[in-house]
Amino acid sequence: MLTFNDERTGLVKTNWDSVRNRVHKVAPEFAKLIDKLSPDKSFNLYLAYFPYGELIGDTVSPFLPMVDGGNYRLSDPNAPKDVIKNLGYGQNSSPLGMLLEKSLEYYIDLKKLDISIPWQVYSPGSFYPLARFLTNKSGRIYSPNGLLTVVSGTRSAFMLPKIGSSPNHLMLRRHYNNVRPKPPKDLSEHWQVFKDIVNSNHSKNDWRSCVLYFSQKWVDKIHHDNEWAPVKNFFLELASHKFEYEKNQIYYNIAYSLIQYSNNLKPNPYLIDTACHLFAIGAGAVPGYSPAIDDHSLPLDLLQNAFVESYGLKKYIPTIMQPHHFNFEDILTKPIYYSLNHPSTLSFSPKSRKDSSTLFEMDELMHIVNIFQKELSHDNNILSDTVISQIAKNVDFNFFHNRTSTHDNILDSETIINFDPRFSQKNTKCSAPESIFSSDAPFLRGCIGIKVISKK
Repeated sequence: MLTFNDERTGLVKTNWDSVRNRVHKVAPEFAKLIDKLSPDKSFNLYLAYFPYGELIGDTVSPFLPMVDGGNYRLSDPNAPKDVIKNLGYGQNSSPLGMLLEKSLEYYIDLKKLDISIPWQVYSPGSFYPLARFLTNKSGRIYSPNGLLTVVSGTRSAFMLPKIGSSPNHLMLRRHYNNVRPKPPKDLSEHWQVFKDIVNSNHSKNDWRSCVLYFSQKWVDKIHHDNEWAPVKNFFLELASHKFEYEKNQIYYNIAYSLIQYSNNLKPNPYLIDTACHLFAIGAGAVPGYSPAIDDHSLPLDLLQNAFVESYGLKKYIPTIMQPHHFNFEDILTKPIYYSLNHPSTLSFSPKSRKDSSTLFEMDELMHIVNIFQKELSHDNNILSDTVISQIAKNVDFNFFHNRTSTHDNILDSETIINFDPRFSQKNTKCSAPESIFSSDAPFLRGCIGIKVISKK
């Protein structure tokens, strides 16, 4: 369950001198603070290597990886005594961790509603769980436990073209015999098939995320030793920045309500929730979706090759969509997407017209978003100079569907390849020569593209 040899598997016990160079690459400011303190080898650290799709923590407790594969709960009484002693403080939430390699996704799994919602995608240099780690002295706990699940790589990834064909799925199972018997019935089930492929004995795959966990001694020093005050301030500033959107969300909601009132808007509540969520995506507060172009979040080549060679996906480019955070402040930021056919809002207002078509909803949603943008762009609105006002001024919302709108204001989904060339990119090793862009994919029938406005 525990090793001292770093062979990129399982849980490795280590120290600052051994990992400092890796930390400097992804979090140089933090690394410089620790270098000044020169923690000796009694300040234990642990490298945890997780294969793609492996649970890192669920609504009960965190998991730690085993050298020979699989994992165990930190709360397991049979866990190594050394691990319980040094990391046991995090058994009900998580020990303080820092991502060194690849990505992690926090998501909300609402099994009763059959809904999975991407919440945060972490990149190298990210720390977690900041809210629990910095709990205030009053003892009040504001951040809930038992809601979020975290997984190695991205859980909310899916194939853009349809992969629900039973005959083709059977061919996939002949090559990867541990793949579940039935094809996925919706986009949220694609991940499980991806995970089965990656974990198959047939797959030659060394994709690993790597998390650095800090022992109890580190936490005690950060909280109680004055010499470590700069490190604690580093975490306080990090948390303040991370939760800035959530702290001010009540003001954003008031502004959205006032706009509705002043414009006599009485729309479908579901679409208002969606419009607000689009602005949250634009702010980078919650993820949208983007085409995967590398293996940062999943073993891309392996999965694309499996669906082309074994499943038989020849007609369409095997584009995989993944959750991603948008950065409107960077002019080079690539577009990001949301779809009415794959909703991931954090509110659940029912549709007022359950029988309305997606195209009808797109027209109404576009009207709402246009009014929000117009009102929030005014210099005298109550959110002037806030991030929401900047989004209204600097971000374009484009609406796509594969059917023509009666108002002629919805773009044809075929034109997305002009909007974003990533959809037309072919990996020559993992795409059939005759494959084309999947413009009729369900995700694109009611898709909103969010893009930074070019400055000329």
